[in-house]
Amino acid sequence: MEKKRRHWVRWSKTKREAFLDHLAGTANVRASADVAGVTPPSVYHLRRKDEEFAEEWRKALALGYDMLETELLGHILAGGGRTIACADGREIDVQEAIRLLGLHRNSLQGKWKGGPRLKRARPEDTDAAIMRKLDAIDRARAREAAEQAEKQDGQ
Repeated sequence: MEKKRRHWVRWSKTKREAFLDHLAGTANVRASADVAGVTPPSVYHLRRKDEEFAEEWRKALALGYDMLETELLGHILAGGGRTIACADGREIDVQEAIRLLGLHRNSLQGKWKGGPRLKRARPEDTDAAIMRKLDAIDRARAREAAEQAEKQDGQ
């Protein structure tokens, strides 16, 4: 089985704006990636690596869910059926929209089941952790050297 090759994307300001604008209108990552001309994995990769983009993503996604809620409310008030016909030609299943809005509400209340939010380490934190580990290694080596010296003195 051949391993898939990673497709590297050069993110331009235009691609970022296209992705975020579409995400704000639809709350759909895959469709937004298609509009921007990139793959969903490349979008998630950028979100992990770029804190500013991650914050813009959160804001755009919140707007997308607000838009979905508005479309759903308008549809229900108009006495609509099982699907919502959006202005851009998309159709959204009403039950699916309700489910997605519920999941979104739960994520805002900390009930998201995907695990804890990613915690981004600062360079100072990683440097301090590395220095602690190196100090521990130095202490272990010093102990081993002292034990070796005791064994040699005892002989």
